[in-house]
Amino acid sequence: MYYVFLLGPAGSGKSLLTAVFHDWLEEHGISVATLNLDPAADWLPYTPDVDIRSYITVEDVMKRYNLGPNGALVTAVDLSINYIKELVDEIDEMRPNYVIVDTPGQLEVFAFRKAGSIMIDSLSKNFKTVVLFLLESYSLLKPSTLIPLSVLSLATSLSHKKPQITVITKSDLLSKEESMLLTKLLENPLDTLTILKEREFFAISETPSDGIMAIIETAIRNTLEEAVLVSAIIGQGIDELYASIQRILAGGEDFYTEEPSEAL
Repeated sequence: MYYVFLLGPAGSGKSLLTAVFHDWLEEHGISVATLNLDPAADWLPYTPDVDIRSYITVEDVMKRYNLGPNGALVTAVDLSINYIKELVDEIDEMRPNYVIVDTPGQLEVFAFRKAGSIMIDSLSKNFKTVVLFLLESYSLLKPSTLIPLSVLSLATSLSHKKPQITVITKSDLLSKEESMLLTKLLENPLDTLTILKEREFFAISETPSDGIMAIIETAIRNTLEEAVLVSAIIGQGIDELYASIQRILAGGEDFYTEEPSEAL
């Protein structure tokens, strides 16, 4: 059994990709279960096989503790660890090849709080696990968003300590020129800042220090190297995404999963 966690900023397309990748796996004869860990989700584009909302919701927490929406979300995510055994039992009953885990829309309440790492480690146990970090394609075309999102991606990978694949979403929304620029960035991640400056996207009056530049370059390289470009709307890139996942989880073997007792 393999675990695939989807993380990323709000609006990056985690729930839609969960739905599309679930359907793709089923169409290719691979058993799959979806797990929703967002206690604040009002609607999802798929029907979760296992759902944290069966045990706790933001609405319940707001009423119980007299909290506002933001405080209730943080509290609900923290309290979710009390239901790990129930979630694991539900998944173990199904024994799917893949478990796709859709995480809360607000990345910071899951990725950078203790409850998030506990959830990831406890749910996946000793099974092989990969994290998909989703970023919207057009957000990578300007330094004002590329740089902080790259640093965010690096910080997230350091937090969960699992193999991570960058998934660049909503590629169908790019113009032809924007698609060409993004392709150049993906082909030459270390030259990203130079390319952006030449295209007059880079508008920083003072050059950052060498130490800061080293962090930025590391973050960009970590984010863009071997990134997968997808569009869940039109189904673009799902084959490539599966191949990238399999290279990490099964050494590139197609349609291969290990029995739970053999998991590493």
